[in-house]
Amino acid sequence: MDEFAWLKAEIRRLQDRAEVLREDFLKPGARLRSNRFEVTVRRQKRRLFLKERLPETVLADPRYWEERHSEVVTCHEIATFRAGDPDIVLIE
Repeated sequence: MDEFAWLKAEIRRLQDRAEVLREDFLKPGARLRSNRFEVTVRRQKRRLFLKERLPETVLADPRYWEERHSEVVTCHEIATFRAGDPDIVLIE
């Protein structure tokens, strides 16, 4: 569990950092090339389906809906870290 929580926090930290870098790449005059990598910025168009614009009769009709189930795994801290405690417990 500790490893899972640590990984989720690390993923969030990395996603936040990637978003900051992405925003920097979108600024005019941004440096998009290094010795090893080049960033390409392009505009992409996509269509969105706006289901909220459908008539209420369609939205309320059960023939157009189905239920799906999935497992959701979450993790939250139940005790605070104290000096001397191991950082994480690895599950093998």
